[in-house]
Amino acid sequence: MEKELLQQLKARYRLEDIVIVDKHTRTSVSEKTYTDSISEWVSLSLCMEEGTIRETGDRWVYNGEDVMVVLIGRHKYDEGAAASFLKEHEAWLKLLLHHTNEQKRKNALHVLTGVSHTLSSRMYEEGFLQIILDSVVDAVTAADSGFLFLYDEKIGKLLVEAAVGFRDSGYKKTRLKPGEGVSGRVFESGRASLLQGTGSIKEAMETMSAFNYEHYLEAAEERSIPESMLSVPLLFHKETIGVLTLDSFRDHPYLTEHDLHLVEALADHIAVVIMHARLYRQEKRQREALQQTHLALRKEHETMQRTTDFHHRLTNVAASGGGVQGIIQTMKTMVRYPFAVYDALLKPLFVDEEAGEKGLPDRFLSHDRVKKVIKMNKWQQIAHAGEQLVVLPITGPVSVWGFVCVWIDSADFFENDIVLFEYGTTVLSLELTKEDSIREAEQQAKGQLVEGILTGERDPVVEVQASNLGLYPADFYAMVLCHVDPDKMGEEMMTVNSRRQREEIGDALESVVTKLELNGIVSMNRSYVFAMISFPESEGKGSARQKMKALVHMLERSSAPLKAGVGRVHKNLFQLNKSYADAEKCIQVLKTKPSKNVMSFVDAGFYRFLLQNSEEDLSLYVSDFLGPLMRYDKEKNNDMLHTLITYVRFDKDLKKVTKELNIHHNTLYYRINRVQEILDVTFDRFDDWFNVQLACRVYEYLQIEERDVR
Repeated sequence: MEKELLQQLKARYRLEDIVIVDKHTRTSVSEKTYTDSISEWVSLSLCMEEGTIRETGDRWVYNGEDVMVVLIGRHKYDEGAAASFLKEHEAWLKLLLHHTNEQKRKNALHVLTGVSHTLSSRMYEEGFLQIILDSVVDAVTAADSGFLFLYDEKIGKLLVEAAVGFRDSGYKKTRLKPGEGVSGRVFESGRASLLQGTGSIKEAMETMSAFNYEHYLEAAEERSIPESMLSVPLLFHKETIGVLTLDSFRDHPYLTEHDLHLVEALADHIAVVIMHARLYRQEKRQREALQQTHLALRKEHETMQRTTDFHHRLTNVAASGGGVQGIIQTMKTMVRYPFAVYDALLKPLFVDEEAGEKGLPDRFLSHDRVKKVIKMNKWQQIAHAGEQLVVLPITGPVSVWGFVCVWIDSADFFENDIVLFEYGTTVLSLELTKEDSIREAEQQAKGQLVEGILTGERDPVVEVQASNLGLYPADFYAMVLCHVDPDKMGEEMMTVNSRRQREEIGDALESVVTKLELNGIVSMNRSYVFAMISFPESEGKGSARQKMKALVHMLERSSAPLKAGVGRVHKNLFQLNKSYADAEKCIQVLKTKPSKNVMSFVDAGFYRFLLQNSEEDLSLYVSDFLGPLMRYDKEKNNDMLHTLITYVRFDKDLKKVTKELNIHHNTLYYRINRVQEILDVTFDRFDDWFNVQLACRVYEYLQIEERDVR
């Protein structure tokens, strides 16, 4: 009806537009929006008599009792007739205004109901603030963009929490102080604002900082200043919590007072919903935190129960004499991760089936993390072959005894099972320390017994102790001395506790004695790991020698990193010191034989000549044969003796000698001839060559001894 009546009036007076204004409420009915002009027209009507028409530009203003009508158009018509017509139909015009306002109120109520329903039903969704702004922009027909600001008390500024029609890369950087720009001023004052026209809006935005204005333009892209804008505060319990600002970049229609009132009505509901949503989310976070705490406490309780059970089981195993293997088996039943237990030399004590398929990193003992385990006695984690390996130290009184290696596939290990493994390694450490102490006490007792025997003096107390061990004075005895072979121990192994290396040799020696069913003592002193072997007098010396040969053969095949010297079989317990001396001499000779790991005095061959003569006699022998050459080298600062020793070592093989010395054949011929002249010998004569060979071997042997003394 509204549009039809307006069209009839426009057609009657051939108007471009017609505006009907309520002089009291200043509401209007028209096809276009003339918000800026209404106040001017109402002011003009105050100067006019009722029922008259006055021209102003291309417009004619009719002043009625309660309404005024603005006729817009350039066609001429009878002003008096028009005034009479409008006065006659003023009641209809008032009715039209009333109908239009009622229709707007109904529309506003419908909008409020719809938006309120949306807010209430979706307030718990993610992106709730964006939903709020989208709903309001959709509800206000003239609006095409907008911002929802909320005040951040921590930084004291308004932050954009949602936007429509703006690029997020720009507006997300905006930080408005209270009083800054249109939205900041509305927040500070707590009063709504309606601005129309780019000029007034631009002027209102001049209080923005350069930083915020620049990012506003970036967000607005090519549009910059809107044609109309409204901004309302979000109030909750008389406290402003934010600002809702709507923009229209279109020149028709403008945002109006009606839109402002509508958004103000929505703002109250929006503020309540936002605060309710905040409280809900806060309560939800607290509830989730409480649930997490409950789960953590429950998990902690379960872990504690499991740890306590584990503690009781291990304690019972240790107390009942279950030993190291009992402890390891208990660990296996209580944990789900594959693991292995190694000693300090990486000799496996236990490797479960799954762990056996994985293996340790190359040069394990040289790994930085493993060095840290040894140094700090604290577990470390190592990435290896796409998995995580946790290395825990088994600590001894002085150094690390060994390692527990665990392959893990989950971070849960560090929350649950690491405690079990730490406690398990602690119990292992205590058990191994106990076993070491017992073994050490036994070895000390055996060592003291052997030391008493090696004095060669008959001692009744020593005889009784020996008899208790099945060692009788009249039997036959032999001594085996061993020490660590550095050539069999890589540089990596040599850095580990040497005691463990000696224990490995002791285990190998014990194994050989056991397999051959020999009677004796295996122990160690400061210098050697040793075995004192006894043979019954009734079996005779020949039988004892055969068994010692079998022992030598088994030691030669041993993988243990040892150098072993084996003494001769001697009759009588208190002649054992002679066999000890034999074995010690064999150890000395082995230092000149890197490729040989076991030497028996019986099988020493040429070396028995060395072993059965004193160092003084050997030195005189060398001096008799090589003295002139040694003096020549000293006087001439030459090295002819080295050439001779190399010549002897390669048994006159010229090719090998020249290669070893890196000299020409002619040079070698010259030197050899010169050596023969100095020594007054001829190498083609058997006796001369034999004596020179023997003298060179003795010289090398004495040099080894001299280095050891140093």
